[in-house]
Amino acid sequence: MNGETALPRPRLAQGTLLLASMLTIMAGATISPALPAIQREFSTAPNAPVLVGLVLTMHGLFIAVGSPAIGALADRHGRRWLLLVSTVIYALAGGSGFVLDSLVAILVGRAVLGLAVGGIMVTVTALITDYYETNRRETILGRQGACMSLGGVVLLPLAGVLADISWRAPFLVYTVALVLLPAMAFALPEPTRRDPTGDRPTSINELRHTLARFPLRTLALIITLGLIGQIIFYMIPVQMPFYLEAQTGVRGSLIGTALAVSTGAGGVASLLYGRIRRSVSVIGIVALTFAFMSMGYLIIGVSGTFFGIVAGLVFAGAGSGFLLTNLNAWIAAVTPESVRGRALSGLTSAFFLGQFLSPLVVRPVSDIVGLGGTFLSVGVVLAGGAVVFALTAVSVTPPTESEHESAEQSRLAKENTVD
Repeated sequence: MNGETALPRPRLAQGTLLLASMLTIMAGATISPALPAIQREFSTAPNAPVLVGLVLTMHGLFIAVGSPAIGALADRHGRRWLLLVSTVIYALAGGSGFVLDSLVAILVGRAVLGLAVGGIMVTVTALITDYYETNRRETILGRQGACMSLGGVVLLPLAGVLADISWRAPFLVYTVALVLLPAMAFALPEPTRRDPTGDRPTSINELRHTLARFPLRTLALIITLGLIGQIIFYMIPVQMPFYLEAQTGVRGSLIGTALAVSTGAGGVASLLYGRIRRSVSVIGIVALTFAFMSMGYLIIGVSGTFFGIVAGLVFAGAGSGFLLTNLNAWIAAVTPESVRGRALSGLTSAFFLGQFLSPLVVRPVSDIVGLGGTFLSVGVVLAGGAVVFALTAVSVTPPTESEHESAEQSRLAKENTVD
């Protein structure tokens, strides 16, 4: 841990953080199987098809928009209280669809849900990076990514069963978040801040010091990778059902099984992240991410069989499993605690903005070259990216957190001497 923040119940704290991470996956997966029934229920409402589609994507847009402000709140006023408040709002806003009778009202609830999910994602990841030292942190971040992936594997079938009962029933799943509140309250202390005043700029000079703590070029690269990575990866949940149906003729449960296999592969990759990270740099793992995704997309693009496409999904899913975990670890390694929430919120925004933009970016390409050609083209581009980052990994070693902190302390000492 960061030397000062002791966890009174370390196992309970870790379990709570990992289960809270699963809440972020529930936000979309829980309601997806109920969309056809929701459309039938509100078939007479104006613009029903468009509004029903927004029921699935609205929360993602508000995560992207709200995360920067949420990150600033987490840095300025603390992580723990924001996590507790976000969890309560998550349960109320997510569960509101069970009682609401208007599509517009449901969409408002989904927008508020998005802000709550942003709060949970930013604070949980920030708490992990605050509580644990580098090696242990990377293992926990890997487990976080695994729980998020494997949670989707479990939730998709459960949501389908509940949707068969009633289109309202899946909304009740969100209220399960309230069960975690006692554990959050008792097992997750507010981290002891090394620089308790550094995140509260009260003058132009202090504001300048705060901005100077951001390694802007590195963060810009990380956030760009997150945005592009999600635009590419989200081709699978958005485009794959149509591609599988066109190429192999399968529908329904087999499509769900194929997507679950991809998600499961991502969970396994996340579990292995901590071990791999001990011998491979974060830049090297970016190359590994691109290489796995490239192989997956190339196999998908050339395969005309169900099992061939599933094999491609395994590789693509494994690559995606490294993506978020590695970028979170990279941010934690290069940013001090006082601005880490804001840095992590930037990545959260990029991820969900990438999800929102994916169909808008991919559709024009697929209209020209077809879905198979699109997967092939993206696979070739990813292969090129893998080569570039592999060569970069050989020649460049990114600064560790301890090196960053030493440089930070040295800079501040010089400024204090001048002042």
